[in-house]
Amino acid sequence: MTENTFKNNACEIVYSILQARLSDVQMDWMKTVMLFEDETHFFENFGLISQMISPVSPEWSSSEKINLEQLYPGLTSGQWNLQQLCRCLLMIYIPEDQNVAVIKKLTQLVDISELISIYKGIFFLENACEFVPLVEEGISINITSVFDSIALLNPFATKYLPVDSWNQLVLKALFMQRPLYKITNLDLRKNEKLVFIVTQYIREEWAAGRTVSPEVWRLMDGYVNKEVTACLVKVIEAGDRLSKHAAIIVLRENASNTCNNILRPINITLWNYIGEQYYRQNREM
Repeated sequence: MTENTFKNNACEIVYSILQARLSDVQMDWMKTVMLFEDETHFFENFGLISQMISPVSPEWSSSEKINLEQLYPGLTSGQWNLQQLCRCLLMIYIPEDQNVAVIKKLTQLVDISELISIYKGIFFLENACEFVPLVEEGISINITSVFDSIALLNPFATKYLPVDSWNQLVLKALFMQRPLYKITNLDLRKNEKLVFIVTQYIREEWAAGRTVSPEVWRLMDGYVNKEVTACLVKVIEAGDRLSKHAAIIVLRENASNTCNNILRPINITLWNYIGEQYYRQNREM
């Protein structure tokens, strides 16, 4: 099936996941509340999900992983639970001519766990592109779990955010020390403006005596200029093991290129390994 086909079947797929995992009582209740009546009933039912549905995280079958990853890249690697999926189903049933206003108002009424469900679920909506301003507001929220719900394992940012907002998201992920390798399709949105911004960030961190994540060099791959090269050489001379490894990768891969080569295949497996190792070290410190 094409991406659009899966997008049109988001309701059916989420419904089938819930039907296979909820009890008969829970599913009967969902059937009575998932059809949108009006704003008041929607807000009430959205809030009741935490009382009616268990926050169990489902295990995915092989076929579910295939279908879900085509529908929503990153979903099966994310920390989804049944409450979040139920909230998404309610959101899907809001009429498109009302859902932007209703969901925007909802974000002002809910707790953090519900807000996370909203930002994770927007991509399911047929008119997800209309939610860019709301997601941009979410990026500015300084709560790690809320930021992660937008930035990590969520395809919305890559697909819909304009370049400046995308760059803001990546830079904030660096400031908040979030794992860049979990940003869905990170390499598809690298750009020269981002490289300039991140280079300034690196120099400011170094000037303050701080180190930077070795993942930062992934953003430079395909955009190596004189200034970036100087930074890479400095890392190779005095950086930690992972940072040296990352810098060598970028210099080696870009050595024969005299211009932007973003279309060259990126070794995603290797970069993800560097990210995983770096954040494992941070958790152990």
